[in-house]
Parts: sequence; C-alpha cells; structure tokens
Amino acid sequence: MNSFIKNTTPEYALYKGARKRRLFLSRVESVVKISSSQKYRHLYLYSPPGLGKTFSVKHVLNNLKINHLELTGNTSMYAFGIMLAVIQYRNPNLIPLTIFVDDSDELFRTEPSCNAMKNVLEGANKFTYEKSMANTEGDLTELQLEAVKFFRHEGRSGFEVPTHNLKFIFTSNNRLPLDEEVEKARKKGAAKSPLIVHRNAIRSRCRVLDFDLSKTEHWGWLADVALNTNCLSELGIDEKSTNEILMYVWENWDHLKERSIRVVEKMGLTILEQPHNYEKYWRMDFLQVA
Repeated sequence: MNSFIKNTTPEYALYKGARKRRLFLSRVESVVKISSSQKYRHLYLYSPPGLGKTFSVKHVLNNLKINHLELTGNTSMYAFGIMLAVIQYRNPNLIPLTIFVDDSDELFRTEPSCNAMKNVLEGANKFTYEKSMANTEGDLTELQLEAVKFFRHEGRSGFEVPTHNLKFIFTSNNRLPLDEEVEKARKKGAAKSPLIVHRNAIRSRCRVLDFDLSKTEHWGWLADVALNTNCLSELGIDEKSTNEILMYVWENWDHLKERSIRVVEKMGLTILEQPHNYEKYWRMDFLQVA
C-alpha cells in the first residue's frame, strides 16, 4: 500500500483524526452547557465541508437533552429575523434557548448583515429590521404575521426581536478572519476590504473553534465517523465493506474529487447497488481522471 503521506499509517491517521474529533465534540459540549445569560455564550464552528459538523452538534444537543431549535442560516436576514420573531413569540416568558444555525455563511456575507448580527449576539441583544414590510406582509403565514406585529413598535417600520435569552451555535465552512489578517487588510487600505473587519468583529463576539485539518487528521476524522457512528450501518453497509471503503479513500486521497462523509456513504451505496464491479464505478464517480 502506498501512503499518501510519507511515513504515515492508517492506524496513526485514525488515532490523530479521532483525537481531533473527540476534542471537537468535547468543546461543543462544554460551550453548550454555558448559561444563556453568560457573556461570550455563542459558538462559531468552522471546519472543512463534509466532516459531519451538523451531525456532531445535533448528537451533542440531543445527548445532553438541551432545549434547542434548529434554523438554517442559508437565508436572507429578513427571513432569519422572521424565524427569530416566531421563536420568541411562542416563548412569551423568554426562557433560555439554544439556537443551532446550520450553514450560517449567508448571515455573515455582507457588512449590513454582520452589523445586524453583532447586535443579535452582544450589546443591544436584539434583531432589528427597520425597513417597510408593506410589500412582504402578504407573503407571511398567519403565525409569522402575528409574531411580527407583536414585536413591532408603534409608529416604526419593521420589527425588533429580543435575543438576550438565546445562545447561538453556528456551523460554517468559512473561517472568520484573524486579527493579523485584519491588520494586513488595514495596512493595504481598510476601504478596500471592510467586510474582513466586520467578520472579525463577529469572531470577537463568539467562542470560535477553527478546525483546520492536516491530511492525516482529515482522513482519520472521516474514518472515526465511519467506524464509530451508525452513518454506514444504517445504510446496510457491513464492517468489511466499511474498511474497504476507508482503505480505498486512503490510497486515492490525492485523486478524490471530494473528501467527505457523504462520499464514504455514496461509496457504500455503490457496493450495495453494484456488488460485482463497484470499484469500476468508484473510479468513474469519485476519482479525478488524469
């Protein structure tokens, strides 16, 4: 077998990846337990796509029986605000809630959205939408309209939702800028890249876990998920096939089109669908052809 990293074995890679994944899970668990009234209670999780961030966060929340709701961040700020309004309208006593926002990149894509989210996370602890809704109210459900009206101030457009009782967990495939990256941008002229400053300000308001992985850790992480969760067994993939998939991914790492849990699952399904010539389909579907 040719290792894709010199002097590295699959066993060592599994050890490294599993350790990194355990650290990830334990850190998520520790932040989830923080009081919703505590400063820096929000969590922003970054890692490359396809590592099972969503699955892992849900697993921790459900295991700990945390009172939480799940929202998508792949939406407009207006739609996100409507979702928050409904949540708080149905929570009249504003009891503490954990809000898991999956795929949150859209919420931090522009300067206005970052500024809105700053106030959601800290300081004002409010989501504020100040534009007229005359042309959009007709598209709302009855519950959404009731919620918006409840949080609307007389004589003002839009609505304002309190967020002081909410703790947010964001997952993202994009890392928030570091201080040194902001400094470099400023030296080049902040006007050329102001968004980096605003996104860095989001970092300062959250506890941030950046999981950049080496090749060794990345494969080991995938292997740990495949071997120690039910992601393959629930598809009907047995242990022998799981090991074969992982070794194929190991040997062909640098030639794979994707490197994710989803690829591992699709390879397993290919075994079930094409039991006699699945490797031919693996080459066609998952490898870059020179």
